[in-house]
Amino acid sequence: MVDLAKYDSIIQDLSAIEAEIATIGNKLKDTEIRKTELEIQIAKLRQENTFLQKKITEMEQEIVLIKQDEEGNIFNSLNSKEKENLKLKLQDIISKIDFHLSGSRQV
Repeated sequence: MVDLAKYDSIIQDLSAIEAEIATIGNKLKDTEIRKTELEIQIAKLRQENTFLQKKITEMEQEIVLIKQDEEGNIFNSLNSKEKENLKLKLQDIISKIDFHLSGSRQV
């Protein structure tokens, strides 16, 4: 005699296993979709990061150029009268320094 109860039990177990497999399969599909979405997001963020790093480099170079221009243009920004006044002041200061140096040598 065939024990139908055992066959029913096995069929129920197989049905439960099939349901679990279907659930795991759905979770796998969802996980793969989420993984793909995250990979796309990572690629966009890497691209944005590269763009921002390039922009930072450009801005740093621009700052260096601005500093160089500021240092080089201090005297170029003066008009001729201001340059002449500055020249006279410098000559006066040099004369005073010479006078003090020559006075200290005579002592």
